[in-house]
Amino acid sequence: MIFYATIFILSVGGIAAIIRRNREEFAAFNFAEFMEKMVREIKDFWHLHLRDQLLGFTEKRLHNVRILALKAETRLFRAAKALRGIKERNVQNGGDTNENDHGNGADLNH
Repeated sequence: MIFYATIFILSVGGIAAIIRRNREEFAAFNFAEFMEKMVREIKDFWHLHLRDQLLGFTEKRLHNVRILALKAETRLFRAAKALRGIKERNVQNGGDTNENDHGNGADLNH
């Protein structure tokens, strides 16, 4: 903690020394204009460089998520088909599903 406090004190001292040496420039400094200029530069940088890269990155990730969702859907369909096949084989082999089924497909143990 002492290390960080020392760095903080030295930083504040350095800022104070810079302000004392450049009083006129510091007094003429307008924070609102500085921020407006900074926002303009960030917007320009965003539109020139980052937007296309971010959109491309997002498109690739969404494509991968879509593929995973389709694979999961296929697995679910196959599992449902397998369960349906088991039930149909039991019915064909003489399994009695009328006692426990009640017509709603609730009993898949047969």
